[in-house]
Amino acid sequence: MEHKNLLALKGEIEKCVRCAACQAGCPTYEMSYSETLSARGKLRIARALLSGQLKQSPRIAADFDMCLSCLKCVEACPAKIDTVALFQAARADMAAAGGMGIVKKLILRHVLPFPARLNFLAKLTGLATIFYDNAPDALARFLPYANQGSRRTTPRLLQKNLRSLVQHRHGQGAARGGALRKVAYFSGCMTDLAYPDTGLNVMRQLEKAGVEVAYPQGQVCCGAPAWFAGDNDTARQLAKKNIETFDGLDVEAIVVSCATCGSMLSHALPMIMEGDKRATALAEKVVDFQKLLVELGVEREFAKAPGGGKLRVTYHDPCHLKRGMGVSAEPRILIKSLPNVEFVEMVGADVCCGGAGAFTLDHPEQSARFGQFKAKAVEESGADIVVTSCPSCQLQLADALSRAGLDVPVMSTADLVAMATSGVATGEGRFTPKPRLPR
Repeated sequence: MEHKNLLALKGEIEKCVRCAACQAGCPTYEMSYSETLSARGKLRIARALLSGQLKQSPRIAADFDMCLSCLKCVEACPAKIDTVALFQAARADMAAAGGMGIVKKLILRHVLPFPARLNFLAKLTGLATIFYDNAPDALARFLPYANQGSRRTTPRLLQKNLRSLVQHRHGQGAARGGALRKVAYFSGCMTDLAYPDTGLNVMRQLEKAGVEVAYPQGQVCCGAPAWFAGDNDTARQLAKKNIETFDGLDVEAIVVSCATCGSMLSHALPMIMEGDKRATALAEKVVDFQKLLVELGVEREFAKAPGGGKLRVTYHDPCHLKRGMGVSAEPRILIKSLPNVEFVEMVGADVCCGGAGAFTLDHPEQSARFGQFKAKAVEESGADIVVTSCPSCQLQLADALSRAGLDVPVMSTADLVAMATSGVATGEGRFTPKPRLPR
């Protein structure tokens, strides 16, 4: 078996001094205390694969697959090794050797790159969830992702997707006079298919801030599912399509509201399209929705409305936003500035929730265990609402809270801002939130 992807990063592997700093905070290591699930252990395996001391095996594939890509090890590493890129390279070599399942390969290569097909699959999945959600309890334990009869919280996939709702949007003027800047919005698949209202709220809030927003219909998946699965060809195909779509636009920034999409476009895209100057130029334009709003000073526009009870809100830091894009303070600035909102910090706000895209589907039991920690932290915070900035995290947190028997809604920052400021905009002088979100 060839290891051409790992071989290209041999220099990074050799930088490891085996100090074990990467073990602290690594969710999979702390869950198992297995050396091979830590970054140090995986790098040792990678070195052995390149030297021929080890041969590829299902156990090695499973160890590399058991990773949340939470970037905690990258943050902790004193040598600043891009461990997540190394793990991806290992999975790419395994996938090239035939280590990817037929169903996964079919979805990644023949559905993911095509928005219409992806939307169709989402609608079929939405129909299936009707039975899943309403099946008698006696059948629940036989259903997939129903640990001990507790069914997983499912997204609302039968609603109109964002792409169709903004089909004719080529750049809409700002609500207050001339636009301060013109941006393009990259929604990502989850926002498009499962949380279209969030996408609409992102665009509306930007327009209220004086920004002209375009929604390019040619955009496709950011490539994260393919990239992290080791399907480099599909990731490259998606990257090329997105570069073609956004390269010709006269925009100052590409706004994202999904942490993983933002991290992919700003960090992974130049690696996927190595040597392509257009990829680097696109990556440099990517900015998080919350960061842009703070840069525009919108928090100063949120007048504190008198009266009314305080809504206690806590925030979960998505891994790819805090450690991938360096955005952590801005969401808190926005939340604290909202009328009649009291921000409460939860314990371990930046600890991975266990969602991690396909990880929650491939490793549901481990994912649920990580979710238990977050549910406990939310309960101890006394928050009325949990806010986050990643659709995958949003769904995972909703599931974890539901399994814990906690009636605490989860929403995006964009939805909270829209809900809070709409009460002020109507002149009611108080914010009485009535969150109606899927649980």
